[in-house]
Amino acid sequence: MTFRISRRSQLRFAEFASHSSTVNGIYLVFEGEGFQANPDQKDVGGERRTACESFHSFIDQSSPSQQRQLLDVYLEALEAWSDARSDDGTLVSRDARDLVHSLRRDRVPIDDAGHITGPLPDGVELEIPDLEHLPDAGVLEDHLQRMADNLDRDTPAVIGSAKELLESVCKVILDDAGVEYAPSASLPDLYKLVAIELRLSRDSVPQNAKGSEAAHRILQGLVTTVQNLAELRNALGAGHGRGQRVAALERHARLAMNASYTVCAFLLATWNQRRTVPRAPSEPSGG
Repeated sequence: MTFRISRRSQLRFAEFASHSSTVNGIYLVFEGEGFQANPDQKDVGGERRTACESFHSFIDQSSPSQQRQLLDVYLEALEAWSDARSDDGTLVSRDARDLVHSLRRDRVPIDDAGHITGPLPDGVELEIPDLEHLPDAGVLEDHLQRMADNLDRDTPAVIGSAKELLESVCKVILDDAGVEYAPSASLPDLYKLVAIELRLSRDSVPQNAKGSEAAHRILQGLVTTVQNLAELRNALGAGHGRGQRVAALERHARLAMNASYTVCAFLLATWNQRRTVPRAPSEPSGG
């Protein structure tokens, strides 16, 4: 998986900058990597924090190249801002150490002195579209990051997070629609409610449409995938205190992760399209 600098790390950097640099110094490290500030940035609590936010708000979080540039901004700041280090190069600033710790959680191979120790993670990062339309995308991003962080070291945790990601997506959609569900509702039960709300039944695809039968099978396959994810989590996930180790291999974890990602991306894309296109007056609310 690739690294992605989290919102948590951005806030850690802003805190570090507010205590160790000036507004001009902040502009210098960002503009040195080609970033531009948002001229309409509102005050977020202090000139230096606002200066950081003016750059962060213009960064494309889905761009690997901009993520690498942003990391270079942080590394340059750790080197250049003298308050962060002692004469022997050791990081003494608590804010600088907090930033390094946060970057490590973002999968950046960085040591306690703020130096890169190896190649940056490479690969395809999980990025679900349409997150910008959510009231709080952080909960989904946390599940995605947890899967990425644990794929090669804690496969049961990945399987559990895959199921939880899908549960969270279902609840986001149901909450947005004002659809009630039981606090203890299972994943298949949540999905059934979402399928009704998003009109994902076979009847939603006209019989005379080209490829309609294939579309019918795919929609039915979503139901099966959701049910199997719930069962896989019960069999190989990290929950339900066990008397022996779970035999979950990386391929099991990757299967659960990719299946959950695919279903979630489809549900969110459908939800976003449905909520922007008014329902026809003659169309039933749940059919």
